[in-house]
Amino acid sequence: MLVVDPNERIMQDSGWADGLRGIAAVYVAASHLVLCFGRQFTNPCCTDNGTPWLFQRPILRLIASGHSWVAIFFVLLGFVNALKPIKQARSGDSESALSGLSTAAFRRSFRLVLPASVATLISWTLCQTGAYELARNSDAYWLYTNTPPRSDSWCGAIYGLVRALMSTWRLGDGNLYDQPQWALIYLLMGSIVGYFVLLATVQLTTVWRSITLALCLFWSWSWSYNLRDPLVGFTVIGGILLAEFSVSPQPAKLAAFPLVSTILSPVLALIGLVFMSYPSSNPDSAPWSAVLKYVFGSVFPRSASFSMPRLVGSVGALMLCFAILISPHLRRALSVKPLRWLGKLSFPIYLLHGTVMRTVLAWVVFAGQPLEAFPLELATEDRDTVYRYAQPGNVRITIGLIIMSAFTLYASHLWANNFEPAFGRITAWAEGKMKPEKREG
Repeated sequence: MLVVDPNERIMQDSGWADGLRGIAAVYVAASHLVLCFGRQFTNPCCTDNGTPWLFQRPILRLIASGHSWVAIFFVLLGFVNALKPIKQARSGDSESALSGLSTAAFRRSFRLVLPASVATLISWTLCQTGAYELARNSDAYWLYTNTPPRSDSWCGAIYGLVRALMSTWRLGDGNLYDQPQWALIYLLMGSIVGYFVLLATVQLTTVWRSITLALCLFWSWSWSYNLRDPLVGFTVIGGILLAEFSVSPQPAKLAAFPLVSTILSPVLALIGLVFMSYPSSNPDSAPWSAVLKYVFGSVFPRSASFSMPRLVGSVGALMLCFAILISPHLRRALSVKPLRWLGKLSFPIYLLHGTVMRTVLAWVVFAGQPLEAFPLELATEDRDTVYRYAQPGNVRITIGLIIMSAFTLYASHLWANNFEPAFGRITAWAEGKMKPEKREG
């Protein structure tokens, strides 16, 4: 059936997910830049006179809320991965949906592990050749806390590489050479959770699948508590529920009401963005974040006890995605070509921005700066100061940010065009080796 109405056409397009994913990747990188040059914005308040800075206020402070933008990745993981099998199930082709789920789960694991390993190898090489030394000794918090020193020997360097490659995929551990990879183990777990949930529900009727998904969403609070993180389960299953809702006629019917797309959707989006603005530290210092802490702590006492920022940010991410689903205007805004292009580069941006920050950004901003004494945050009996390269003026930092951003986009573009096809070929080869050949007859 040919769709002529532009609003009806955009309500059937999922291109907005690419645009939102691209924005999320940029904001994650921005949150690390804030930790370099604007740590005061991580708190929701205050200046010396008790008034919040502009970028400490809700929504504007999303530049410092990297945890909430990571939650967007998990919601979209569940949403995008569920779209095709749910459409097949709704059309009565559940066998194809089951077969596709098996293949997708296999490929997804390889497409996470291979890029992460190559990114770690690149970062390790730069570290061992001394390219990170300026960043490690700079007065930029995120840089000096996430930049390891060179190893004393090649044996130690190789041991460090092997440990980093393994640490990415161990809960409670961290990749020494690429800190942002902390989220990849949760993404892998989220993919597995999504696979099993879809496997269990894809042959159900639409009504019972929706009911089962809602029960799994409720049950996921127990998983989140035991995993000590609300990202796995809650956000992914929420994304699957949004996919079920998206392929139904309901979004188009709701969008046909002017009050839904012009009032309800923007209000929900704004509330979601306020939730996503919840700070990772000192929420009691501002009234709006203190209220959110009290509300979520009362409604979800067990989950709120271990990771309140990610809990509130995850709820906000789900609200934002729902608001987009019922609004042709938001869908259209996020589906423009530049944002969709950015979305295609989102994973390379996530993998590479830390490496570029510790090289290009550090070289531009700190090269030639004097060493100055700074007090150690954790002083010892024999040492209470450390010497670091001082931060320059705002003009030089701004120039460094522009050059770093351009270099990250260019490197991500090269990665997507050259490395991703290679990863695809390796994955296809592994799939051919591991899966039994189909016999005719």
